[in-house]
This record gives sequence, C-alpha cells and structure tokens, in this order.
Amino acid sequence: NPVELPTGGRWKVVLQFRLGSSHILGRFRLALGPPGAGKVNDTDIPQIWSRLIDDWKKTHAANEKANAVFKPLTDFSKPRLPKGWVMDGKGLEHGFVRHGTPRISLTNNAVIAEFLPAGFHTHALTPKLPGALRLPDPKTFAHRNISIRFAGGDWTSHRIIPQNAFLAEGPKYFDGNAAPTWLRVTGGIYRHGVTRFFNEFTTANLNANFPGRTGIARYGKTRVGDKNEDRNKPSWFSITGVIGHTPAGSPKPSLNEFTNLYLAAEPTNVDEAWQTLSTWLKTSVDLWTRDETAALDVPILNWLHANKLLPETSPRLRKLADRYRLVEQRVKWPRYINTMDERQLAPVHYRLNIRGDVYQEGAPIRPNFLEVFQGQHRVLESKGSGRIELAKHLSNDPLVARVFVNRVWNWVFGTGIVPTPSDFGKLGGRPSHPELLDWLTLEFMKNDWSTKQLIRRLVLSQTFRQSGQSSPTAKELDPRNRLLHHYPTRRLEAEAIRDSLLAVSGRLDLKLYGRPINPYRRAEDSKKRLFSGPLDGHGRRSLYQEMSIMKPPEFLVAFNLPDLKLPTGKRDVTNVPAQALTMLNDPFVNAMAKHWADQLKKEKDIDPRIRTGDMIRAALGRHPTDPELNRWTPTSDTQQSWQSLAHALFNTKEFIYYR
Repeated sequence: NPVELPTGGRWKVVLQFRLGSSHILGRFRLALGPPGAGKVNDTDIPQIWSRLIDDWKKTHAANEKANAVFKPLTDFSKPRLPKGWVMDGKGLEHGFVRHGTPRISLTNNAVIAEFLPAGFHTHALTPKLPGALRLPDPKTFAHRNISIRFAGGDWTSHRIIPQNAFLAEGPKYFDGNAAPTWLRVTGGIYRHGVTRFFNEFTTANLNANFPGRTGIARYGKTRVGDKNEDRNKPSWFSITGVIGHTPAGSPKPSLNEFTNLYLAAEPTNVDEAWQTLSTWLKTSVDLWTRDETAALDVPILNWLHANKLLPETSPRLRKLADRYRLVEQRVKWPRYINTMDERQLAPVHYRLNIRGDVYQEGAPIRPNFLEVFQGQHRVLESKGSGRIELAKHLSNDPLVARVFVNRVWNWVFGTGIVPTPSDFGKLGGRPSHPELLDWLTLEFMKNDWSTKQLIRRLVLSQTFRQSGQSSPTAKELDPRNRLLHHYPTRRLEAEAIRDSLLAVSGRLDLKLYGRPINPYRRAEDSKKRLFSGPLDGHGRRSLYQEMSIMKPPEFLVAFNLPDLKLPTGKRDVTNVPAQALTMLNDPFVNAMAKHWADQLKKEKDIDPRIRTGDMIRAALGRHPTDPELNRWTPTSDTQQSWQSLAHALFNTKEFIYYR
C-alpha cells in the first residue's frame, strides 16, 4: 500500500537517521500544516528548500571527499567475504540478505522488527542460530587498518586471540544496540612482542570460552559467569561493510538517502512540498514492493516502520507471522565442540618459544612431521598444518589399528592382549596372544575400522561368555589369568559405580543429550566457576557431569577417575580405605539409599522376604540364596529398615565388582 501522510492539524516532519557511531548524521525538518491549510506561506517554500539543498550538498560533498581514503574490501551484493576471512555457524551460513530484507518480529507487537541492509546477519532467521567470524592475521592485511560495519548484542563478543590461544579471556561484549558502527581492527604487533594474533566475533553459543570465569567481563549490569546464568543466549551480530584504510578514523555518513529528495524538482508552494516529500517516501516503498530496494532505501523504510507509517493490518500477514514464530520456537539451541579448522589458512611457520615463554620467540619452525614418519613412512607435503595428511597416513597404518584393537580388548576384558596399552615398545609388555591380535587387527581394517563390529565380535565370543569360576589346575598354570581361562573379576569404573547407584535406586534419568551438570561440591569458588550442582545430578548419567581440571567430581576421584590433564590408556584400579569410607559416608550414597527405600515403601502389601530378594537381584544381578534371605530380611517394615538394607547392599564388594 502507498504511504499515506497524516492530515488534519499542524504536522511537523522530523526525519532522523542513526547511522554509525554519530548520533544524528542526517536530518530534514519541515513544519507544515495539512495541504491547503495555509499555515506556511507559499513564498517561504523556495527559500526554505534552497537552504536545505545547499546544506545537504555541502555536507554530502565534504563527506564523500573524506571517505575517499576508505577502500571497500568486499561487495555485499553477493555472499562473500574478503580472502582469508572464515565464517562459521548456521547463523552466517543462512544469514546473507539483500537490501530491505525484513526481519520478522518474534513478539506479537509487530510483524516486522526491522529492514536489514545487505550483508550477513546471524539473526536474519532466528537469534538462536550461531555465528562466528574469524579474521586472518592482521599482518596479512593490505592496509594498516581494517574497519567492519558491525552491529551486535545479547552476549555477542569480540575476542583478540594471541597465538591460537582460543580460551583467551577478557572479551568485549556488545550491549544489544542495533545501530551499526564502524569497528577498527588494527594491524601490527600484539603486546609484549607476540607476532601473531587473530580477531574473532562470535555469538555466545560459538564462543569457545563462554561463559568465562566470574568477573572477567560484564554485560550491562550483569556479570558474565554467574552461577544461575542461562547459557542459552539469543545473541546475534551483523556485518554490513568491510573497508581498508591507512589513517585512523571511520567513514562519515554519505547522506545518500536524501539524494532522491533534494535532486527532485524544487517545490514552489506548500502543496508541491507535500507532494515532493510524499513521493520521496513512497518511492522507497514502491521499490521495496518490486524487490528493487537499494542501500539508500533501507534507512527510509526503517524510519517509516518506526513511526508506524507502514500498515501491518493484513490478517493473512499476521497469520503468516504467527506461523513463523511457532516454527522459530521449535528451533533447538545449538551445541558446539572445539575442532581444528584450517579453511583458507596458509601454512604457518610457528616460532619456537624459548623455554616455553610465549613472549620469547626463537626461529620459525616450518610445518613438518615427526622424524619417525620420514624415510619409508614419508607423508606427502601439506598445504596447511599437515594434520589432515598425518591423520590419513595413520589411519592406513596397521600399527595404529593394532593399538586401537588392543585398547578395545582392554575395555572389554580388563587387560589388553598387550598389557601396556600405551606402550608397544621394547619397554612395554609382551602380547599374550600375538596371532590373535594380528588377526583381529586385519578384520578390523577389513570392516572399515568399525568399532561396533569389533565389540560385537568380542562380546559374542566364547571367551567373553565364560563364567568367573576357575579350576585349581588353571590357577596353578596361569595364576594371573593372562590366558583368560575364566572371565576376570573386575571393579566397575568410577562413572559406572555412580550410574549403578542411580539405576538401582530408581533415580537414573535415561534422557539423552543436554548441557553438562555441575557435580556436587561442598565448597564453591565462583572466580573459577566451580559451582555446586544437585547432589544426585538430577539423576543424569556421569557422562553429563561437568569435568573441571581444577576440581573434578570428588566421588569419581575416589574411584580412580583419570587425571583430566593427561591421556590415559588404562585406568588405575586401587582398593584403599578411602573408597570404603566413601561408600559408607558419602551423602550421595546415603541419598540414593533413602530414595530406594522411599520407592519401595510406595509399593503396598509386599512380603518383606520377597522385597528383600528383589533388592538383592537389583543390586547384585543374581538370585539370592536362602541363607542370604534369612540374614538380610529386615525384622521391621519401616522406611529406615529398608534404607539401612539398601545402604548395606551398596557397601558389598559384589555391588562394585562384576564377574
């Protein structure tokens, strides 16, 4: 529909455009009454209009001259970034738009939130979609400075990452102001002489270090990293211009949006002034309806929309917007993992850090492979870091498959065919069945390195299906059971012990996926983000407990949780008094015993002897004997009695060992 200007009474037109960092860069004012009202003399119009044109032409020419030093590095009429720039995330992948693309409002107050300029907008579809923009090393820039026309907010951050330290702290968070501004990225040397660093713009859900430690950064009045902070952040950012320049500063507004107004025929009276103004505004709307919007039309459309001059009363339009919001609500929050990314990056000759000091750099080291892979195992030269070539080389090497097969055997049987899974060298253990290991390795490679098929082959074997009983002769000939004449009795891993407590007590939540849960801690340290979670972890499996190298879950540590800082081929298995005391006194164990008893008491009219048998079968995985039933059945049918029995079963050796 055409723009209808208000009539009746005295009307004051004030057009203000907030472009960039300045408050008001273009302004047109005209005080008129309705057409024919005679509030302003017709003879005043030429003088007023001529003065406005002169002011606009002078400002426009001066700004254009000043902007000559800023060279555009990309044309956002097409979805492309400067060479070497890397973008990541669905928000940017699906976020390129042309001038005038409407962003649908996610509230019911309006159909359209705003009209977007051409460029990349992570929230063009929904602010749930993540996005990350990573710039190359500033030393590769052709200009001393690079500036980005940027808008962002709601926990979007700008991070400077020295020497690939992607967990660098101290990001700058944007406050959610939708007005784009020019951000300057300076080239040169980082502080303390570090020679290589990167600039990264990321939404919260693609920030590798979000939320950071408490107090490192703030967003408005909110501290980043508070305990109860919701990690699902609808953050967003927009990139609508990239320029290179030598002097500091940023471009001045071109005021091109006024071109069609001031270059039109000059009005000579009030009626013509109204018509000129109306035609100027309606032209941008007409171009938008024909999908011909240009950059100068976008601020006009947004001004008309902000002043409610674009009607949104169509029932069909509102119905479509409601459908859009319904679909948007079903978009799940993204999850991310840290991976290696070598897209569009040239090989980097890292400098040797003298004595490990990042600020003392030695000679550059060209990308290469370990000497053990040279010679007959030489890998082809790489155009990047060489990681992908090394991975391909290793994945075709039988030795790698042999090590992996031995580790799977170790997981299934408790001890590998080679007892030292991390050492196949001269100082490692000798294989108990070398031919078997070689055969399994070849079969594993024939089956496309399928772990699932390998495990299926092992657990369906007669060796795995043996009982845990052994004969005196076998014990004499093979006291350490290296030849597997019976299935070895093994203690459960730390995570399996905790999960067994949850499962047997009826508290286990089998839901898949979700955010990690803080483990229960007796003391918190907010500065290190060491917060305490629920005692039972909401019933989630140990897989979903958050692991911190500063303070891992105490219950798991008691049962030989590996050092989180070191790779571990085989876990230690100890039997120390602290483990017995943990099973006896830990509040989590007692809470699971109580929960189990509470669940049992909900069952009415159950014979105590039958209930005791059910509990032994649940806890130990076998049928009880009559003497056990006679000894374990409580004499009183109280909640405390059944809780004590549950606690006692948890403290049997048979509960944390299996055979």
